[in-house]
Amino acid sequence: MTAKKLGIVADDLTGAMDSSGYFASLGFGTVVILDPGYPSEAEVAVVTTNSRAEDPEIARERVRQAVKNLAGRVVYKKIDSTLRGNIGAELEVAIAELGTEKAVVAPAFPAVGRTISGGNLLVNGVPVAETQFANDPISPVRESNIPALLEKETGRKAGCVLIAQVEAGPEALYRTISEMPQDIIVCDVAEQAHLNAIAAAAVLAEGRWLLCGSGGLARELYLFLGEAKAKKGKKSASQKPGAALAVVGTRNQVAANQLLQAEKEKGLPILNLEVEKLKSGEELFDDVVQTAGRLFEEGKGLAVSSTFSQYVPAMKQSISVILAEVAAKIMASHSFAGIFLSGGDVALEVCRRLNVSAIRVHGEVEPGVPAGELIGGQCGGMRVVTKAGGFGTEEALVKSISYLERGELL
Repeated sequence: MTAKKLGIVADDLTGAMDSSGYFASLGFGTVVILDPGYPSEAEVAVVTTNSRAEDPEIARERVRQAVKNLAGRVVYKKIDSTLRGNIGAELEVAIAELGTEKAVVAPAFPAVGRTISGGNLLVNGVPVAETQFANDPISPVRESNIPALLEKETGRKAGCVLIAQVEAGPEALYRTISEMPQDIIVCDVAEQAHLNAIAAAAVLAEGRWLLCGSGGLARELYLFLGEAKAKKGKKSASQKPGAALAVVGTRNQVAANQLLQAEKEKGLPILNLEVEKLKSGEELFDDVVQTAGRLFEEGKGLAVSSTFSQYVPAMKQSISVILAEVAAKIMASHSFAGIFLSGGDVALEVCRRLNVSAIRVHGEVEPGVPAGELIGGQCGGMRVVTKAGGFGTEEALVKSISYLERGELL
């Protein structure tokens, strides 16, 4: 089956972005929609439901509406590559709304260390429930076995396809999955080629399967879109060269290392917020903005972060709001050519402050780290890079700053 258009439903903004960047790099028109009323005829339309930390019933309703809004497209259910969020609830409603025979699930993303073995999700070889994601302040991960998780959350039977069956090729894999009695099939994945085989098998199903996974499987959905278009060195011309602002609200050690590397290589000043002191008081915000201004004058850009601050459990829901408010105040008094947003809640809150309707995606600075420009609001045309906390190499922020300053993707 070949379709002209693809629709992706993601549960947070950085997830929506990291599942879309590769399509843009192949030349397909790609837009991530924040405002449900924003009209898009792009070849790839990505909708964020912002439901990862919501009550399951709220998540279900948002996914149901998102699927309806993508009528006429091949739909992909994007989930977190570390199993955070309302995975089962959202998959269940997507299956029901689309009326698909089977859901084929593979949240692996080998390029960023996520693989699946025996149905267990591994992060750099370690079961995800034994990694730092088990201590996520918003959506802690307690289960590494994907079939067990999905059976518990959906009430449906879930089966598992092993690596040897995936490597038998798309036709054989199509037959294997078709003959399995379960409604939900989890596929083992060790490398990107395995995800390609899964997507190719789904094409043979001609719309009877719902694919569900992370940005890794999303990269193979071009098989539904037809021939890729040549595209190199995409440049965002809407903004002139200038400084970059980084806003980082995740406590993930990967993000911390990226900040420190950018400080080392680019001389990027880091303003680390002591968030517990910013709970109230306009004067405290004013002091932070003044400090940011001094740091900005010393360097070419600025990073505002809560990554190195003391963790305050009572503030886990409000940190993203505080960071977004600080960022908005800094942007109101200083000029930036681009903005880097890390952490899905932070990315969403900043975009809300800026009244962003959508993001036009141009490509990736590296796998899973997409780049584009803002649409709508007071910063329309501004370059943007988003990144999930645990994604990217140590150089991810350094590479992102280069794009944000000059608007060039290699």
